Amino acid sequence: MKCLICSVSFLEIASWRKLLLIKSPQLVCEKCLNKFEKAEERNWRNEWIGTVYEGTLDSVTSIYSYNDWMKQVYQQYKFQLDVELANIFRADFLPLLKVKEKIVPIPLHPDMLVARTFSQVDELLIAANVSYHHVLSKTLNHSQVGKSKKERVSSELLFTVTQDVQKQHILLIDDLYTTGTTLHHAAYVLKKAGASSVNALTLIRA
Repeated sequence: MKCLICSVSFLEIASWRKLLLIKSPQLVCEKCLNKFEKAEERNWRNEWIGTVYEGTLDSVTSIYSYNDWMKQVYQQYKFQLDVELANIFRADFLPLLKVKEKIVPIPLHPDMLVARTFSQVDELLIAANVSYHHVLSKTLNHSQVGKSKKERVSSELLFTVTQDVQKQHILLIDDLYTTGTTLHHAAYVLKKAGASSVNALTLIRA
């Protein structure tokens, strides 16, 4: 079997779970797999105290840290359009099959979706066979990178709500948490539209 990341051939470790088809085939060699680091818990709430977004996002959980290895893999997935890499994170999103919240991926702007040809967030969920609902539409197509906190907080809202979310519990899914602006903008419009709670899960935490 060839590793999806480094393309080096490797032997998959046999187990009864794999023989019985309970566990998915291993897609990444042990060397590459061991370079991923679990994300550490961080206090993200303080950055939004005193802004209109304070309290809109109820919780954020991230799976992996944005170390040098993840930056390389992420660039291969998102910018080199290696959509197959979504499958290596399948096990990380399988727990979502049991959640009762409405799963809502952060959408791309339509122009960006055309340019990139696929939604990196949707593909993570598709790889794990997780059902999701697009209840948000991205209205602005610009990056928050390089902006100051004041500029991010005062910027125009990035999303609109396109479906009824009254009294619903929402779980936002995104690929990368950097400043938190994207998730807070999404949570803000969802709460304004009547959502009871908005939590978030991201693949990576910078």
